[in-house]
Amino acid sequence: MSGTKIKICGLFRPQDAKYVNDAMPDYAGFVFYEKSRRYLPPEEASKLREAIDPKIRTVGVFVGSSKEQIAQIYREGSISIIQLHGDENDAYLEELRGMLPGAEIWKAHKIRSEKTLEAAAKCVADRVLLDNGCGTGERFDWSLLLSFRRPFILAGGLTPENIPEAVKLCRPYALDVSSGVETDGVKDGYKILSAVRAARKYEISRIQADSQSCG
Repeated sequence: MSGTKIKICGLFRPQDAKYVNDAMPDYAGFVFYEKSRRYLPPEEASKLREAIDPKIRTVGVFVGSSKEQIAQIYREGSISIIQLHGDENDAYLEELRGMLPGAEIWKAHKIRSEKTLEAAAKCVADRVLLDNGCGTGERFDWSLLLSFRRPFILAGGLTPENIPEAVKLCRPYALDVSSGVETDGVKDGYKILSAVRAARKYEISRIQADSQSCG
């Protein structure tokens, strides 16, 4: 179905694969950053990928990794999208794209002001991800996005409860949810299902409302 997509990020346990298979988000994220509590060792990524429904695209999250490290993991086939969260500039992205022709690259941007949004708008990545950059699971000022015209992925502070508000106010290309679908620091199957349903339910309601207004 068209409309706002949703990604569940930070999978690293076998049961996490079952949770996303039950909920069927558009994307599932693997974090290849050793300092993260959600770190997934690259050698375990292929096994987890195999356990996830093939219709769910997997995204590899990298922070400060070398282009060679990223390319190796990508070529092993456990991920189909690269998401960068470090200080990578456009030159880095272009070099990585040259190493991996056809690879889809997302770049995260820390949103503090309209100036940081301007940088995101000009980024050469295929998609830009916008969050508060603190890793706290807190949202930034979504009102800053009202004039942002580039399709984007919204992250930071998203929960099953506020997803309808996020979609209505921000109209993102996709939502990226992690801590908002966890209980005691690990993924919660019920919360994942609730988050995906919240995004899809809002889209159905919006489409129905648009159809009625046109009729």
